[in-house]
Amino acid sequence: MHKLLVLLSTVLAFACGAPSTDDAGTTDPDLTCASSPGAATLATNVQPLLAASCASSSCHAANFSYGDYSTEARSALMVNKKSLYAGTAATLKVVDSTSLANSSLWLKVLGGAAKGRTGPKSENVSGVMPNDNTTLTAAQKQILKDWICTGAK
Repeated sequence: MHKLLVLLSTVLAFACGAPSTDDAGTTDPDLTCASSPGAATLATNVQPLLAASCASSSCHAANFSYGDYSTEARSALMVNKKSLYAGTAATLKVVDSTSLANSSLWLKVLGGAAKGRTGPKSENVSGVMPNDNTTLTAAQKQILKDWICTGAK
C-alpha cells in the first residue's frame, strides 16, 4: 500500500508540475523551478549563450543531428522535440517547455549520466554539456533554467 501511495504521489506531482523528488522524497533544487523564475527569452538571453557555448566550432552547428543551435530559428525547433535519448518511453524532449526533469539539454548541462542525471523514465542522456572541457557558469545555467521554467519561449 505504501509503495502504491508513493507511486501515486509521484505521478500526480510530475503531472502537476510539482517539485521533483528523489526516492527518499527529497526535493531536487536543480530540477525544481523557482516560484518566480527570472525573465529569459530565446532571442535575448538564451541564443547568445547557445551560440557561444554550443554552436561554436563543430558541435551543435548547422544541421548537427543531436541539435542545431546555430540560429534562433533552429534553436526554437529543439523546444518540445523528442530527444534522441528518449528510448522506448519516448517522453524525453530536447527542451521540454514544461519540465526541467524531462529536458535532455538541462540534464546534460547538470552533468548527464556521469553525474547520475537521467530522464524521468531512467533514459540515459549521455555525457555532460558542453563537452569541450568547459562548464557553464552558475549565471549561464540560471538563464537556461529560467528559460525552461518560463515556457522556453
